[in-house]
Amino acid sequence: MKNIAVIVFLIIGQLSFAQNPILKEGDADFLYVCDPAAEVFNGKVYVYGSHDQPDAVDYESMKDYVVLESSDLKTWINHGVSLDPQLDKGFEYAKSNMNAPDAAYKEGWYYWYFPSDITHVGVAKSKTPIGPWESAVSNEIATIFDPTVFVDDDGQAYIYGNDHWVDIGEEGSHIMGAKLKDNMVELDGPWVRLTNETVNEAVHVFKREGKYYFSARVGPLTEYWMADSPLPQYADFKGELAPNSPESPNHTSVIEFKDEWYLFYHRGDVNHGNRYKRSVCFDKMTFHEDGTIEPIVYTLDEGVEITDPVYPPRTKKAKVEINKGAVVQPNGYLRYEAESFSDKSNANFNTVVNHQKESIQLKNGDWLQYSDITFGKSAKPFSFQLRVSAKTAGGDIVIRINSETGTIIGSIPVSATGGSNTFKTLSTTLNRIRGTQSIYLSYIGSEDNRIQCDWFEWNPGPK
Repeated sequence: MKNIAVIVFLIIGQLSFAQNPILKEGDADFLYVCDPAAEVFNGKVYVYGSHDQPDAVDYESMKDYVVLESSDLKTWINHGVSLDPQLDKGFEYAKSNMNAPDAAYKEGWYYWYFPSDITHVGVAKSKTPIGPWESAVSNEIATIFDPTVFVDDDGQAYIYGNDHWVDIGEEGSHIMGAKLKDNMVELDGPWVRLTNETVNEAVHVFKREGKYYFSARVGPLTEYWMADSPLPQYADFKGELAPNSPESPNHTSVIEFKDEWYLFYHRGDVNHGNRYKRSVCFDKMTFHEDGTIEPIVYTLDEGVEITDPVYPPRTKKAKVEINKGAVVQPNGYLRYEAESFSDKSNANFNTVVNHQKESIQLKNGDWLQYSDITFGKSAKPFSFQLRVSAKTAGGDIVIRINSETGTIIGSIPVSATGGSNTFKTLSTTLNRIRGTQSIYLSYIGSEDNRIQCDWFEWNPGPK
C-alpha cells in the first residue's frame, strides 16, 4: 500500500484553478493512473482508475487499481494501489488485464466492478469508498466488455458495456445494458441493445435533468447519445462529446460536483508517458438548453476553473510533541493505551476485570485517532501489536493514516478471545510508512459484534 500523497493546486483571487494532469511526476508516490471512473460519495470525488506500470510497453502489465480522492478538485489524496485482484484473497477468478473499472454505492456497500479478464466482470465490495475490499462474488458475474454501473434515482441499478469481443448482441460492438438485482452482482433480465450505431469501447452512463446520457469511444472521438429511459431501444445519437485524448485512445466518465459538471479522461502526452503510460485529467462541461453538450476542449497547465473555492485560515504551525503518551516496553516497542486517543467517533470507555482494566469498546464503524506518531525518515514495514478481547470472531481491525478513511497500512482479523474480559494480543505488519502520521484504528465487522481494545504497540526498530 502506498503512503498518502497530497497534491495542492493554485488558488488565485476569487477563482481557483486545478491544473492537469491530477498527478505529476515529482509528486510523492506518483503513479500512472488511467481509465478514470469518477464518482461522488459523501460530498467527495473519488476516482477509481487502472494502473499503468512505469515500464509498460503494452496493456498486459495492468494488474491492479488505484483510488484518488478530493473534496474540492484542487487538493487530491493519492491512496495508491487499493485493489489488487491477482494478489488479494477471494479473487481467484481474476486473470489478467486489470483495466477500465467502475464503482457504485447501494444500501451501505460500495461496489467495485472490474474486468476479471478481457470479457468477464468481477466485483469487490467495501464499507468505505477506499476499502478494504473483499470479493462480492465467487466467480465472474457477466460477460461484457468495459463494464460500467449506474444506480438510478429510484435505487434500481444497471450494468452497461459493449459486446465487442463477446457474443451477446445481434451483430456486436453496440452499447448494451441490463438490470442488476438488488444484490448488485446478478443480472435481472436479458441484455438490451441501446444504440443503432456501433462503438469501440469505454461505455459510460450518467443522468442529468431527467435525461439519460450514454457515451463511448468511436474511432478517434468519444461520442454520446441521449434517451428518456435507462434501457432505451434506441438512444438518440447526438455526436461528439470529446476528441480522442492526446497519444492514447480515450476512456471517460462524468460527474456533477457542487453544481458543475466535469468530464474525467486520461492522456498519454504528459509525465513522459505514452499510450501505455497514461495520466488522469478532467475538464468542465457545458450543456446547451436542449441538454446537448458542447464538445470538450482539453486543458493542461492553464488549469480548470473551479468555482466557490474554500480558503483555509492561515495559521502558524504549532510545535507538537512527538510520540506523546507512548511508553517504551522492555522489548523496545512503543506502547499506547487505547484511552490515550486524540479523537474518536462513537467508541466508549469500558472497565473490565474487576474494575482494574480500562479499555475502549468499538462497534462496527467506530474509530480512534492517535496523533503525531513518528515512524522515521525511511519507509519500511513495522511490527504492530494490538491487545483486544472479543466474544465472537469476525470482522477486522483496520489501521489507517491521516483520516478515518485514509490509506490503509494494515489490518488484523478479529478472532474470539474467550469473552469480553479475556484479552489476547493480535499482530500484523504495517505497510511501508514513514514520517509523522496520525494513526486511526477502526473496527469493521457485523453490526451486533463488539470488541474491547486495551492497547497497541509498534516496534520502531534500531535507531
